[in-house]
Amino acid sequence: LNTTFDGSSGSIILDPDTGTRDPRSALFSLTNFIDDEDASIDQGMVQFKRIETDLFKSGEWEPLVPYTFNNGASDIPLDLPILKTNSMYLSTGLKAIGSILCGIIIALALSFSYWTYHNSGRQVVRSSQPIFLYIISAGTLLMGLSIIPLTIDLGVTDQKGADAACMAFPWLLAVGFSLTFSALFTKTHRINQIMRSAVRFKRVKVTAVDVIKPMIVLLMLNVAVLTIWTVIDPLQRQTVVVTQDPFLRNVETYGVCSSDHVSIFVAILCVINLGSLLFALFQAYMARKISTELQESSYIFLAMSIILLVSFIGIPVTIIARDNSAAFYFVTAGLIFVVCSSLLLLTFIPKVRALRKKNSNARMSGSSGATYTAEKGIKILMPVEQAELEKENRALTVEQAELAKENRALTVEHDELEKENRELKRLLSGGKSRERGENQKSSIECLDVLSGNPSDTAAFWPH
Repeated sequence: LNTTFDGSSGSIILDPDTGTRDPRSALFSLTNFIDDEDASIDQGMVQFKRIETDLFKSGEWEPLVPYTFNNGASDIPLDLPILKTNSMYLSTGLKAIGSILCGIIIALALSFSYWTYHNSGRQVVRSSQPIFLYIISAGTLLMGLSIIPLTIDLGVTDQKGADAACMAFPWLLAVGFSLTFSALFTKTHRINQIMRSAVRFKRVKVTAVDVIKPMIVLLMLNVAVLTIWTVIDPLQRQTVVVTQDPFLRNVETYGVCSSDHVSIFVAILCVINLGSLLFALFQAYMARKISTELQESSYIFLAMSIILLVSFIGIPVTIIARDNSAAFYFVTAGLIFVVCSSLLLLTFIPKVRALRKKNSNARMSGSSGATYTAEKGIKILMPVEQAELEKENRALTVEQAELAKENRALTVEHDELEKENRELKRLLSGGKSRERGENQKSSIECLDVLSGNPSDTAAFWPH
């Protein structure tokens, strides 16, 4: 059976099994319908004309005339119009706000660190233990720097840089948090330990090593968890699609740092660090009534109470706002700023004020002419202060004279009472003497009667 032969439409090839014509040997034409501008039709009506532009023959397309598209051009347009995807990157203004908050935290931490170094020889700073003040400043500095990785997204760097920024955020935040709050609860725990020993009249020695031990343990726990997280399941910048067009092209997306087991590592870090926060809050509460020179325990308790309250409100908000990158960034940066600023201000401002008060008192003493010897503590009075003391002395002298006058009046009254007392004693002793005389006379008369004297008997016994 001959299945290949020529026909009016060209070469014809039939399928030997089915007897149908092979499409490759069929004749196809491409028809272009365009607006017929020469047609006479009513206004508002359009008439098209038919033009064959291409012919498929002998397995190939043969162009006849150029094809005209809807835009009137013969160039082949794109399949779909260009789509600009809204990636919801952080705006410049929002990044500026976060950078300002970060800058304020850095400036406060560095300023208070310099203040501690500059006044390390003063009693106010030495009583607060400069090592703890340095650790608190360093911890808040690291927490403040954690705002910077939040500003880095795929709009400013590539995928590798965005992944590194994602993992840098928990490192800075967790290490800074552990440093700060381990220093706080170690400091308050030390105060409580010393005061409990004093109540039991027991001498105790708390060395620097004893104080640093819990701080090192807490820091190592955070570093261990972060290291395991970084090695086995690091955070990566992932793009989440919000909406797509009918052709499945991304219309709106946002970036998020995520990994397969992110919730497990975050939960472990929260247990470790929130546990240290609660323990520090408990230690500060126990030491709230201990009277110290600067009332540090009360300020620490106030700072941690504020942080705990803000955390309970802010953390759920950040979880809810996770799908909105702008809201998540703003809430997280604000939460970090409140935590760091409250810690720094409530820790250092009372010390700064106390030091200024001492300096002011010293200047006032110097202006009034009073000086002190540093070695022996002898106060030398100058005319201005001496005149004030002489005035007080005169007032005390007048008061002493009035008290002496009252004393003399009380002495006279006392003498009169003593005189009356002696008179009463005299009268009482005279009455007792007369009574004894009468008793003796009665006894003699009784003896005469018993001896037989009739006259006396007659006189004694009644007739």
